[in-house]
Amino acid sequence: MRAGAANTNHLVGKESDVGIKRYRYTLALAALLAAGLPSLLLDGAEAASDTGVGVGVGVISNYRPAAARYTLMRSPKGEQVPVQIGAVVMAGDRLALPASASVTVQLANNETLNLKGPGDFVIPAAKPLGKLAVIFQSLRPILLDDEYRLDGTAASRGGDSCGKDGSAVRAIAVPILVPGARIVTGQRDLPLAWRGGCPPFEVRVLSGRDSLVYRESIEGWQVRLDDVPLDPGQYTITVTDAANRRYAGTLEAVGSGPVVPEELATDTTSLGVTAQAVWLARLEDGRWKLESFERLRPLIRAGDTLAGSIGDWVLWGPSPR
Repeated sequence: MRAGAANTNHLVGKESDVGIKRYRYTLALAALLAAGLPSLLLDGAEAASDTGVGVGVGVISNYRPAAARYTLMRSPKGEQVPVQIGAVVMAGDRLALPASASVTVQLANNETLNLKGPGDFVIPAAKPLGKLAVIFQSLRPILLDDEYRLDGTAASRGGDSCGKDGSAVRAIAVPILVPGARIVTGQRDLPLAWRGGCPPFEVRVLSGRDSLVYRESIEGWQVRLDDVPLDPGQYTITVTDAANRRYAGTLEAVGSGPVVPEELATDTTSLGVTAQAVWLARLEDGRWKLESFERLRPLIRAGDTLAGSIGDWVLWGPSPR
């Protein structure tokens, strides 16, 4: 999908109302930061030693071959940490890679480490991630499957056999449109992806009984609807397949979106923006996933591999177990 400019709408209104809402969202972040993660990751700056060893300084954004398994050796106890997308790396972590293997690490200072085997590598001391580490650690149970592979991406998106192998055709589901899904008003692009059904598909956006957008003859399991005019109110989105199996979900357009907590909003690095998108995607049981994807689109367009992986999760959701 084509990426576009990130949405930067914020809550508006009386100063007291804004303060109350900002406080509530900050509390939501605080709850996430306290979600049972190692205290070492809660504040990288405070945890730093003179040598910088043991400080979260970056996030793994890619590794190859994807089917292989690599581990980081972490001091001082020699803990083995799986190499996986979104995993936080610490200064001093050691990594041994065989020939043809590679691991990409995005550092908090916006630099990228491209580690290519064969060889032994040590993660250098760098700017600490601080609270960003907690945001990325929170992804591990939902972004990855039991084998540490990305979940909800290429292997599980669309591509149904449509009964050719004798299996039943799954009902159509659009993961990004969770119950109560919301989006900020305006001329908005709607990225949609679904599982189930058989092509070709038809997609409609309805305001009451009026059809705002209609797309037909969609051969894949995804579409981007460009410049949909969304005034405040509730809309219905339908996806219908070749056998007239039909999905209908709702989307509410509102005048303003959530205010990202200041401790995240002020970080404009690629990791900072990605962390903002993760925060939005998990807010209110996923109701702001469309705004989360919008936040990621410029990074995805620029080829940011971590943003692309997070975007897949936001768009497709975890695969059914």
